Amino acid sequence: MITQRAECKAFTLASVHQLVYTALIALPLSLGFNTAIVYADEELIIDDEEVIFIDDEIDFESGGNGDVLEVESSRSESSSLSESVEMYESQSTTFAQTSSEPVIALDQVQLEWGHFLNSQARDKNHAYAQVDLSVEWNFSKRWSVRLAVRADAYQGWRSDSVGDDDWALSQLDYGESYLRYTGDSQTLTLGAQQVIWGAIDEFPPTDKLSTQDLRRFVLDDLEQRRLASAAIRYQKFFKNSQLDIVVYPDFREAELPDKDSSWFPVNRLSGEVLGLDTHEQIEFLVRNTPLVDDPPESDGGFGLRYSALGDSVDYAFSVQKGRQSVPYFAYNPLTNTIESRYPRTSIVGADVSLEGLGGTLKFEFAWLSDTPVTTRAGVYDTVESLQWGAALELFPGDGDARLNLQLTGHQLLNAPPVFERDQQLSINGSYETPFAEDQWRSDIRFNVGLDAKDIYLNPELAYIGWDGHEAYIEVHYFDGDKGTAGGFYRDNSVATFGWRANY
Repeated sequence: MITQRAECKAFTLASVHQLVYTALIALPLSLGFNTAIVYADEELIIDDEEVIFIDDEIDFESGGNGDVLEVESSRSESSSLSESVEMYESQSTTFAQTSSEPVIALDQVQLEWGHFLNSQARDKNHAYAQVDLSVEWNFSKRWSVRLAVRADAYQGWRSDSVGDDDWALSQLDYGESYLRYTGDSQTLTLGAQQVIWGAIDEFPPTDKLSTQDLRRFVLDDLEQRRLASAAIRYQKFFKNSQLDIVVYPDFREAELPDKDSSWFPVNRLSGEVLGLDTHEQIEFLVRNTPLVDDPPESDGGFGLRYSALGDSVDYAFSVQKGRQSVPYFAYNPLTNTIESRYPRTSIVGADVSLEGLGGTLKFEFAWLSDTPVTTRAGVYDTVESLQWGAALELFPGDGDARLNLQLTGHQLLNAPPVFERDQQLSINGSYETPFAEDQWRSDIRFNVGLDAKDIYLNPELAYIGWDGHEAYIEVHYFDGDKGTAGGFYRDNSVATFGWRANY
């Protein structure tokens, strides 16, 4: 329903034939551009058999002197130190090699077919296609530019129980497109960027100002559920720490599914709204009241994050002020409409990572000043809230398998009686392992509510023997009580198979 008014142009496909056309174009492109990737930071060495780690004494202030980093190998310390490697990669100011010509790359391609398993689902089948293209040019020692475009195409075929017309939607959007200056110990980036803060997977409490992509709900991984937003980002690097400042001069709201999609957060057939424990009166109101989306024309806010790498503990603190991109749908009795609200919120957060229990322990929390709610009287309001998460990341047997277990919670503070759950608690995570000489990979993501029945299971089997490409088959299973995500999408369990290429 929501598209970027000034910068994102949407158009509707006339038929599924254009989806097939996209597929025919995407495959040869992916093969043709497979070797067009340039790695700007050649100092880090990744070994197929071992994780290579940065020495604690690396001086980030030294800048781009071209020296090879001193590294050491230690499988026993793999968890936290691998996080240190990732952090260094994200904050490295090593100068990229200059290039006389821009480099064109096909970053990602995905084609997918899905069949809904429940006869009560609005859609019987769906098809999805995505293509990401980018151009990068390091035209001097300190300056670089990146331009990216993303195309998404969706097609839904109605189930017999619904009887509505089939629907189709295609959107052309910008990706990360920016001009970047790289100094000796700082970077300045101007343009559309994807900034994800936080430590834990899937539901990081401090990731509040990034633009979310909900067109496929949680069918994709976290990074695929975030979009680029216009931003000014300044990063200052110290010996073992980083100061990150982001300003969003223009608010970009989340991308929502088509109103006719099974994933739209307001079900006009049942009268349910995602996240609300509705009753018959509200459901009647939702079914018979016009829905209006009018995002505010304002800045998106700002955020400041300080993160540091310690000998045994990595930590970060953040302060943010701005509008969260996901709309909250509330009834307006003055206009007799259901309207989207984007309250401006202050956020204070922190996260910590340390060694423990044979792996890496992560803790993260955020306090929010204005969390939208609907009171039992049907009135829109905002209250303070706390969101938190605790995670344990393990690599069983010092192998390539990865297990991530998380306990996450959300608590409304001093809230009146509301239709939301005032306290939410769930256990979630993922387990993935390659097998058959790394030709195959099995993976499962899950979320199980502890305060209410709320179930999401996502097992996947993928063939990964074709370098850079994956063929996969997976199931997304939903179930739960009214007022939970699993309950809202209980009819949307879907089996999918597809192909994707990541470069």
